[in-house]
Amino acid sequence: MTYLRYRQICFFRQFRQGKTIILRNMKLSTIASQSFHNDVSKKLVFVSKSTNIFENLAIEDWLYKNFDFETQSLLFIVVIGRHQNPWVEVNLKNMSENGVFLSRRNSGGGTVYHDTGNLNCSFFSSRARYNRKSNLENICQSMKCNWNLDLTISPREDILLNSYKVSGTASKLGHKNAYHHCTLLVDVDSTKLHHMLKVDQLGIKSNSTPSVRSPTLNLKSICSQISVDEIIQVLGNYYIRNSSSQFEGLNFVEPSEEKFPGIDMLKLSFSNWHWTYGKTPSFVVCWPLGEQSPELSIVVQNGQIERLDFQNITIDKEHSRKLSELLLNQKLDNNLYNKILSSNVFEKMNDNCAKLKEMLLLLCLTSV
Repeated sequence: MTYLRYRQICFFRQFRQGKTIILRNMKLSTIASQSFHNDVSKKLVFVSKSTNIFENLAIEDWLYKNFDFETQSLLFIVVIGRHQNPWVEVNLKNMSENGVFLSRRNSGGGTVYHDTGNLNCSFFSSRARYNRKSNLENICQSMKCNWNLDLTISPREDILLNSYKVSGTASKLGHKNAYHHCTLLVDVDSTKLHHMLKVDQLGIKSNSTPSVRSPTLNLKSICSQISVDEIIQVLGNYYIRNSSSQFEGLNFVEPSEEKFPGIDMLKLSFSNWHWTYGKTPSFVVCWPLGEQSPELSIVVQNGQIERLDFQNITIDKEHSRKLSELLLNQKLDNNLYNKILSSNVFEKMNDNCAKLKEMLLLLCLTSV
């Protein structure tokens, strides 16, 4: 095991209301400059006091953009990958009914369900010292030393226990800085996890990066005494135990504008519709579904309906015109949901159009 000389370790739990489906150059904040520059010989563990997914994503981005990792490293604790399509990754209806928020992270990789039983770690370093395998080995070794859990790293760089996935991984590589973040399934609500990720078949054709579905397992199901809080302590101690400096325990930090100048702006950027849904690669929705030839193709660009292609004449010109007036250049969001719900255009069409209306409503069930 290789240790970097000036490693700082931060742990952040990130959720919103207990569950989630995770801008400019600024001067370092007071807490950051004191902790990382006045006494860089210390190895620190930071724990976020926030349970807001968007605040914790903002801190991650703030650190990535504002710290110099040439002589120091940082372990941070993250949510849909950057190049994914939420309409094919998650069940928007189930999320809406259960109050689950969707967020898009800056890195690639697959979709992750977050609640208070899912611990998330971000490893910051310079681009030159970026090493995903080493980061994952640190997690595996700490679990082995304290709970005798025989975790292994797959060729895809997931962490496995008894062939079940307990951790996924993703990364972002910049010109100077880099980070690698991963999950750790400790005591996640497995029923809700599968419920939120069971996707409705909406006839979507997309070139977005799909998640690779894998059977998952909670660490607590194998080791009943394990908990998120204990893992934070164990990982923190494991990373600093070879340090010559004194370990002062966990440092709980508040992700506030006062301590991290500019974080409020970053939080807004992560929590708005244009980032979460508008950054989706273009896709096409074909209706009707099944073996029939599509009657209508809905072309979506940046989360907005760009074009309607009517494939045959079962929808007459008048109804085609009214559908175009209702849908064209509209974002797939709550405003369009309400317009569709109150529109009478579907009532005067054939019986199959009730299914078209239902599909369109599903497309508009966005969480922000």
